[in-house]
Amino acid sequence: MEKYQKHGINPLLISIATSQKLDSALRPTVAMLPSKYAKLVYKNMSVVNAEFPENIFRLTCQKCGKSGDYDLGTLVFPLRVAEPGDRMEKFQAIGYFRCKHCNAAGEWELSPRTKTMLAGKMAAAEAPKIAGDDSMAEVIFGEALIDKIFAPRWGSEIENYFFNKLAETPKDAYLWNRLGNAYYRGKRPELAVTAHEQAIANDSGQVESHFSLGKMLVECGELELAATHLRQAVAASCQYKYLSAYDLREIIVAALEILLTVYKQSDNKINMLPKPNEQAIIQQGKNQIAATAMLDFDIDAENRETLYPLAEVYLGERFNELLPAQRATNNQQAKRKAVWPVAGKTNKQKPAKKNKKKKRK
Repeated sequence: MEKYQKHGINPLLISIATSQKLDSALRPTVAMLPSKYAKLVYKNMSVVNAEFPENIFRLTCQKCGKSGDYDLGTLVFPLRVAEPGDRMEKFQAIGYFRCKHCNAAGEWELSPRTKTMLAGKMAAAEAPKIAGDDSMAEVIFGEALIDKIFAPRWGSEIENYFFNKLAETPKDAYLWNRLGNAYYRGKRPELAVTAHEQAIANDSGQVESHFSLGKMLVECGELELAATHLRQAVAASCQYKYLSAYDLREIIVAALEILLTVYKQSDNKINMLPKPNEQAIIQQGKNQIAATAMLDFDIDAENRETLYPLAEVYLGERFNELLPAQRATNNQQAKRKAVWPVAGKTNKQKPAKKNKKKKRK
């Protein structure tokens, strides 16, 4: 049986995305996903999800009674509990998986041995935390909340949360984007790209989904495809309202960083900046397009900070939401004035006249 079938896919994902009713007993494969990139990303799962930890434990599905080994992904243990044993009853597993036997999800039984292993994992993570070292990323202490109200126990519960909302508004691009993020954190990138593709299908200016697709496609080695989505993320940022101006600027800078790397890896053949004929940048307006040519950007590939003035150009009017003291463009202009002073009306500097007589001597 292939890996994606072992992990399982919810038929509802395909049903909501395509507006078609599917048999709930169906066990979908990657080939059935309404996605251009799912197969490609699936083939590169090991590199696309390299940043997330592996936490494999044996669980028993309560629906079919069969056991299997599953990757629980990042584990979240509560900070404060009444009894030490309560932590084992209230931990959260961010990884997304389904029963490899019956494709059910969300109803799992933990054996005494699994609970002992989880307790050991928690204790091992708590020791460096007490010492002030938070480097053990596979275990987090706190609470993972969605919309500040919902604390999912399993990754499949996160999926159900967004499915309930998408069932009412299936064209909501922002919800699709958030579902894609949940799949990605759940270590299912082939499902993540499917959700992000649905997001941009419903809203071509969904900046976060364009960025996420670009990032994953770079990891798959598809530089041209990745650059297309990353440029769209940069170009459409001036219209994006779901992030603060500061967070939006960080995404633009991150996209420009990757685009600069792609530009160099392609021997300067793949464009770094959005093209004038790309739809999203046309909507941005001629003034903003021209601004990239009017400003003299001193970009250093080794210094991320040098990308901030360029990123602020693509913020458009949202640039005004940044505090003056926190605008990289203002700081850059101030530095330039100190180095290259411009002569004013009251203080015009003229070049000294050459002494021709002295020169002849």
